[in-house]
Amino acid sequence: MIEIIAAGLSTPGKVRERNEDAHAVVSPEDPLLIERKGHLLAIADGLGGLEAGEVASATAIRSVVDTYYAPTSPSRIEPALNHAVQVANLKVHENARANPRHRGMQTTLTCLALSGRSAYIAHVGDTRVYLRRGRTISQLTNDHSEAAELVRMRLARPESLADHPRRNVLTRTLGNQLLLRPDFRRVPIEVGDVFVICTDGLWSEVLDDEIGHGADFDSPDDGCRFLIGLQLERASLDNATVEVAKVVALDDAPAESEGWLNTIVNRLVGPRPSAEAQRPGRSRR
Repeated sequence: MIEIIAAGLSTPGKVRERNEDAHAVVSPEDPLLIERKGHLLAIADGLGGLEAGEVASATAIRSVVDTYYAPTSPSRIEPALNHAVQVANLKVHENARANPRHRGMQTTLTCLALSGRSAYIAHVGDTRVYLRRGRTISQLTNDHSEAAELVRMRLARPESLADHPRRNVLTRTLGNQLLLRPDFRRVPIEVGDVFVICTDGLWSEVLDDEIGHGADFDSPDDGCRFLIGLQLERASLDNATVEVAKVVALDDAPAESEGWLNTIVNRLVGPRPSAEAQRPGRSRR
C-alpha cells in the first residue's frame, strides 16, 4: 500500500478579505479504501461575483472527494477520477443556474490521486502540479489560459506567463459548460518523489526553483508554510493555496495498465521540465 505524508495551506493574501480557494488532502482511515483508491489531493480556485467564487470552489472540492470515494465509484482510478470531476462540474453548473446570486460562478479544479505506483492527474484551469524528483522540478500540467495558449502558439514567451495581461482569462473551467474537457495524465512514481500543487496566486509570485526548495523540507507542513510565506512577502493581490505530498513507500504490486496511448506519451515526453526551471535568473515581479 502506498504511503505518503502530505499537507495543505491556504491564505486570502494581504489584500483580499475573502478566500475563494478551497482544497482537500484526503487519506482514508480504512486501509482497504486506501488500497483501492489511494490518496487524493485537490485544489479549486473559484471565480465569480459576490460570494460565488468561494461557493464554486467549495462545491467542486466537496463533490469530487465524495464522488471519488463513493461505493458506487468505478473501481479503477482513472475512470473514478474522470467521473468525480464530471460530477463536480455538473454540481457547480446546476448551482449557478439555480441561484441568481451564484449566476456565472466557475472554478478551476486540479486533482492528484496517488495509488499503487502511479500518480493520476485531472486538471482544469491554471492551478499547477509540480514533481520534485531528486534535484529536478518538473511541471506536469498545462495552464488553461489565453496567455498559455499564446505561448503554445509561440506568440508569447514562456517567461511572460507570470505577469501576462491575459493570464487570468481562463479557457477551461468547471461550471462554464455541461460538457467538460479536463486534461488527464498518469506518471509512474518513485519513493522520495514530492508533488506540489499550487494556485496561480502562488506560482505567479514564487519562482520554480523556490517551489523546488519548498518540496525539499522534511515536513510537508513546513514546505507549505515556506511557500505561502514567500507569497505573502511579495504582496500578491491574489489568494494562494499550496499542497505538498511526499511519497515514503510504494506497493510491490504491478501498476494498472496505462493503455497504449498513455504508455507511448509518457515514454516519449516524461515529466516536462518547467520553462522557468530552464531559465535561471528569471527576475521577480
